[in-house]
Amino acid sequence: MAAIGNTPLIKLARIPDATCADIYVKWEGANPTGSMKDRMALAMVEGAEARGELGLGRRLVEYTGGSTGASLAMVCAMRGYKAHFVSSDGFAEEKLQTMRAFGATVEIVPAPNRALTAAVIDAMIARAKALASEPDTFWPDQVNNLDNKRGYHTMGEEILAQCGRIDEFVSAVGGGGCLSGNAEVLKDRDPSTRIVAVEPFHVRNISGGDTSGRHVLEGIGLSFVPSILRRDLIDEVIAVRDEEAIDMTRRLAREEGIFGGITSGANVFAALRRARALGPGHAVVSVIVDSGLRYLRNPVFA
Repeated sequence: MAAIGNTPLIKLARIPDATCADIYVKWEGANPTGSMKDRMALAMVEGAEARGELGLGRRLVEYTGGSTGASLAMVCAMRGYKAHFVSSDGFAEEKLQTMRAFGATVEIVPAPNRALTAAVIDAMIARAKALASEPDTFWPDQVNNLDNKRGYHTMGEEILAQCGRIDEFVSAVGGGGCLSGNAEVLKDRDPSTRIVAVEPFHVRNISGGDTSGRHVLEGIGLSFVPSILRRDLIDEVIAVRDEEAIDMTRRLAREEGIFGGITSGANVFAALRRARALGPGHAVVSVIVDSGLRYLRNPVFA
């Protein structure tokens, strides 16, 4: 557990030009499973244990795109709990394999043409809810679990220790924990810090747009707004198209040597837009959500 967190903060050297603010990214691929979700998985399990909701002989179930599942599977393996996850073949096969590698049962909800839609996520949620009604079962219900966002308080504290004052924090919104947890810490230190949420262009649940589309940004773009999301702390929402995120993901690898997934590309695309608007003398921080090793079969790296 000591290996979770304290990840590097990297200043981008080539993607921003001289007209931009500095851009820093939190390299969350340095966590044990290669994902920032290790933070929230540990926080949710420890919270459940403290409340007596989870103990030996009980099973943990959750719906997941794979990153949360892999992190929860790792923590469950360390704590001696069984794990059962509902996912989809619309997510990277590497993520599904990682959950299984930690001993978890993985149940698949098919995605038409392996394209993610809000309907697929809704079906995953419904199945997880049904499993949660079975005996000796605990469902963290990540999008409604306050321990989720508390798990990211440490990231905000690390950013302040590593960078000092920042002007803006830019993060994609999935379950709402990363953006909310960081925002609570950053806004508490300096209320003028702007918080920018990132969402898929074709599933704009945060800004109130259409949620019926398809996208390739894994882990975000739900059909609803998570209850733990601190919308009151969001200053701006940027919708990113698939092609914009894919192009930035490739640029990060080829120009900066930073190997992340497509949602990380969306984060940096939005961060670059804000860095151009702010100009020199300012600092924007975003997140490389996980390692690109989880996406090697994805056409983005073909």
